[in-house]
Amino acid sequence: MRFFRRFLQNRDGNVLIISALVIPLLLGMAALVTEYGGALVERADNQRIADLSAYAGALAYNKNKSTNQMTATALSVAVLNGVPAANVQVGLVASPKTTGVSAVSVSINTYKTLLLARVLSDREQLQIYANSVAEVGAQPQTPGCMLALDGTQTGITLSGGVSISAPKCTVSSNNTVTVPCGTSISALGLNYNSSAAPSQPCNGITGPGGTAAVITKTSTPDPLAGNSAVAAAVARIATVAALSTATAPTAPTTPNGNNIDFGWNPGSTQGQANSLGCTASWASSSSTWTLDCGSKTIVNIGTLTIGGGINLNFATSGAATTTYNFAGDLTTSATTNFGPGTYNFAKTLTTAGTTTFGAGTYNFGKQVTTAGTTAFGAGTFNFTKGLTTSYGTTTFGAGTFKIGRSDNACNGGGQVSLCNASSLTFAGPSTFELPGGYNNTGGATLTFGSGSTNSYKIGPGSNGDAITLGGGSTTIMADATGASSVFQVIGNVNGGGGGSCFVVPAAAQHDIEGNFIGSGAILLGAGVYTVDGYFALGGNGGGSATCNGSTFSVSGANVTLVLSGKTKSSSGSCNGYVFCVAAGYSNIVLTAPQTGATAKLAVIGPTSSSNTGGATFAEGGSNAQISGAFYFPYGPITMNGGSSVLGSTTDTSKCLQMIGSLITLSGGTAAASECISASSSSASSKVSLVQ
Repeated sequence: MRFFRRFLQNRDGNVLIISALVIPLLLGMAALVTEYGGALVERADNQRIADLSAYAGALAYNKNKSTNQMTATALSVAVLNGVPAANVQVGLVASPKTTGVSAVSVSINTYKTLLLARVLSDREQLQIYANSVAEVGAQPQTPGCMLALDGTQTGITLSGGVSISAPKCTVSSNNTVTVPCGTSISALGLNYNSSAAPSQPCNGITGPGGTAAVITKTSTPDPLAGNSAVAAAVARIATVAALSTATAPTAPTTPNGNNIDFGWNPGSTQGQANSLGCTASWASSSSTWTLDCGSKTIVNIGTLTIGGGINLNFATSGAATTTYNFAGDLTTSATTNFGPGTYNFAKTLTTAGTTTFGAGTYNFGKQVTTAGTTAFGAGTFNFTKGLTTSYGTTTFGAGTFKIGRSDNACNGGGQVSLCNASSLTFAGPSTFELPGGYNNTGGATLTFGSGSTNSYKIGPGSNGDAITLGGGSTTIMADATGASSVFQVIGNVNGGGGGSCFVVPAAAQHDIEGNFIGSGAILLGAGVYTVDGYFALGGNGGGSATCNGSTFSVSGANVTLVLSGKTKSSSGSCNGYVFCVAAGYSNIVLTAPQTGATAKLAVIGPTSSSNTGGATFAEGGSNAQISGAFYFPYGPITMNGGSSVLGSTTDTSKCLQMIGSLITLSGGTAAASECISASSSSASSKVSLVQ
């Protein structure tokens, strides 16, 4: 008992015991202070670097929408601040803060070797993690460059090897997105708004360069709803629908006069000339009559007859102030020359051989038919009952041309103002009023005006077509860009003949109260085309042809098409559509203006919810290059049969923005980029750290 009491009272070795218990605690405190404390300092430094890198990467992305440049910029900032590139991960992700907005995520992982802390744990390294997320701004995700608006239909559907390339914008659907195996979408982001996520059994949806896709469930508004430029362009449809046809000129009133027969009996002809107050001389060596009426004010002639093989010089040295009235029909032959003046023909004029008219004013009461070589000088021309060319070459000097509708059918078709079956040229600049339209028949050549200040008012023929083009024909209409120039067509533009060439003039406004139908090569002059109907290429066949020195199908620079869809095509694969490219119409080029009232607007379809007419690219309509917004808010956009649509392949500043009620693509490629953002958007491109 005494031993035990002494043992309890003995204090020897207490320090050793206490030391054994305290030393691990002291080592742990030292590790916490030195190693873990240092890790906290390093983590704060990593966070600072991650913030800088994410912010810099977002700025770089905002500038050019390049994920490669974004990554390179973020990595360079991290490396400059002492973090090895291998320890940095950079990616474009959906913003954790704002729906439908992209962000740059930067993660940094570094490791600190543990020494003192290993007394308490077998861990050799401590991972130090930092992450930062910077929004790149609201504009990349919505509205994007390809958008299916209707939330009740199938949205965006791909099949048959289709690929959509949108490396700098978002593809959006307010319903489903279907990307089966063998098809792909590469875009900055993809928006959908269906109950099920996008169908992509073979992971066909990717970000640019094969990066992970940014897929967001969100509703996407129509970016062009309320757009003032679209509203102004559509408003002009009412103006076009209200256009009225120009009236035909009235027939001239000619008093009865004496007849004159230029035949082989000199005495008889000279006597008849004297009764007209004129003189006639005969040159037997050349079989030529010359009529001289001096400076008479008016010469009234009943019927003028020219014998076979006889040449006539009719008042070739006469005064420009003289008026010649012809009460009967006139037919020329051999070589006939008419001097200057005012000519009133109450009945028909038919030319043959070589016929030349001087400058002046010409009024025709009945049908005019030209053949052989016929030339008119400059002046004013009023054709009450139409102009027909049958063969040969006919030319007119510059002037004002008013041509009423003929009573006769043209080439088995409708009755028109101008029926051309030969080579017909009007010099310019000139003004044209053709209330009955024109028909340039197969293989014929027709040129309207020259220069840039021509003007056109063209009405419908008896079959409703204002412009009819036969197969292999060439039709060139000079520009109408003068201050008082107009381009007005009431009736259909029907380029119904394959292999034809049609050059449409440049004009500020092309007003067409009817449909535009093409089957050959068409060169669209710059300007806005307001078509109160549909626009169809190749519905009845056709395609490329040689035109204006080049071979192409359709080409139009600085062009905007505005389509009412009042009527829809009923031909072939164009049936039911407001805009159609089909039948081998490959390589069409349509470029919207880059400035002005319709800047970046290529095609505007019906904008009323009651009109669901859409657009189609079909039957080999491949390699179409359309630069600008392609807008059918209530109509479907379909692409099939090997067709393809691209933005400009030579100018990266141009764009293709496709907006439809739904978008169905099969057997082709679409390359898209954003043209016009929502006009009501208040989103900013300001970069901000959000995490």
